[in-house]
Amino acid sequence: MLDVAVFGACIPNLLIASYNLHILGIKLSKDSFDVSLCIWLIVIGIILCPPLWLGSPKDMKWIASSSVFFVGSVSVLTWISMYDTQREIYEPIPEPSWNSVALAYGLLAFQFDVHPLVLTIQMDMVNKRKLPLAIICAFLITCSLFLITTTIGYVRFGSLLSSNLLDQLSNSYILNVNITLVTVQICLSTAVSTTALFQHIEHFLKIPKEFNRRRCVLRSCIVMSAVTLGEAVPRFDLLMGLVGALLTGPLMFLLPPLFYIKIRSLRRLKIKKSEGVCYRTFPNAKPTPIVGFKRLILLVFIIFAGTLATILSTVSGIRDTIIYAKFTPSCIMKLFE
Repeated sequence: MLDVAVFGACIPNLLIASYNLHILGIKLSKDSFDVSLCIWLIVIGIILCPPLWLGSPKDMKWIASSSVFFVGSVSVLTWISMYDTQREIYEPIPEPSWNSVALAYGLLAFQFDVHPLVLTIQMDMVNKRKLPLAIICAFLITCSLFLITTTIGYVRFGSLLSSNLLDQLSNSYILNVNITLVTVQICLSTAVSTTALFQHIEHFLKIPKEFNRRRCVLRSCIVMSAVTLGEAVPRFDLLMGLVGALLTGPLMFLLPPLFYIKIRSLRRLKIKKSEGVCYRTFPNAKPTPIVGFKRLILLVFIIFAGTLATILSTVSGIRDTIIYAKFTPSCIMKLFE
């Protein structure tokens, strides 16, 4: 499921990047350079292949550092563009429907698609015990950026916002730079986030960790497979919600509580006693208590709520994808029209 989640999560990123380049070409050329979204998707897939040939995240430090810089720059430029955009009328946000709540759950769960990358990063860390602190700090920073952007969008535009915020902003030099940085950041983050998938498949196929031709061929084929599936999707936000609900949701809400209950319900610690000497995996660790009743109730509630939300969001996402496919055909569907 981890591999499928990583593979599915990279497809919306490729779609967003190709859509941004499509819009950027139209804006800069004043509608004279209108390259199809389908062509941009193939171009991005080809450009992404060389960076993806690198090894683990420790070999991509410059990519990760650049991505952090781009995230901060994009956030500031987006806020400036949102305030510079003149709104003609403000439409208040209507009462949320079940479909919008289901899509929002899927999109929210999609933001936690870093699960498969966590263990890979931990293996490359010098001080592996600092991983929880790094994760907490990273989510606090990104959630703060999301909150500020959402608040500004709610106050300035209301229900006029579309799935792609950049489409609603006034054309300007700042917006063009912002779209470029967003596209570059998406490509860089995709290169880093997919390493867990590549490494797992390479380990299964017994491909050496050193740079070699087999790694390049395998990773390029996986990227081209993602591009092919992206050509069959009508809208990136629907796929993002579907991937978040169907794949990331269980990884975030279902499996962790189940694993936690299973581990805590086992023996507290495996102890071998021989001649009065106690041997443990962690000698200084205190015996782990069994799951308490209150905590068990909380875990069961999380599992139940996560299962219900996952099922409803998945059904809603599939239905919306089928509906929108009739009005917004994908690239592959356009070939047969």
